[in-house]
Amino acid sequence: MSHQIYLTEGIILKKKDFGEADRLFWIYTEKFGMIMASAKGVRLEKSKLRGNLDVFTCGDFAVISSKDFWRLVDARETISPKLKRDSAERPSLIGGQVKVFARTASLLTRMIKGEERNEEIWKQLKILFLNLFKKNIEKKDLKDLEIKSTAAILKTLGYMQEIPTSGQILISAINRAIKESML
Repeated sequence: MSHQIYLTEGIILKKKDFGEADRLFWIYTEKFGMIMASAKGVRLEKSKLRGNLDVFTCGDFAVISSKDFWRLVDARETISPKLKRDSAERPSLIGGQVKVFARTASLLTRMIKGEERNEEIWKQLKILFLNLFKKNIEKKDLKDLEIKSTAAILKTLGYMQEIPTSGQILISAINRAIKESML
């Protein structure tokens, strides 16, 4: 029996081990929105996918649709926040950037249930990812970037009507939207 292989760009937001060598991944994709995909045997040393499937990795993914969730059959990492490049000059900044993205990923995995393509969410997530891991962003600008991205995502998801321009009012609006979502 032949299955259709779908290719899409995505960012791994979360992973969870299951079984002896398998792993589940929550990936926000350009074509399908949030998907949960399994990778069989990915924790084994001999796995060809092992090196390209880490949390907070942006890449190209080949997936097959199954009854309950997707199955990863191939992956190619394009951008990863690993401490490879520039780590000697900016190790604490990289850690701060990862923390900002981790909070955004956690918010998305809580707020988005089921698959639904959303170009605006993909655009916001990709912009945040690229600003955090491809540009030389200053530590003082991290909080501002996180607040603006979170507000844009919450507005797109329908949890906020307007995005206030004032800093304290914006933070209050974000906290109220998250609280009212009850997630």
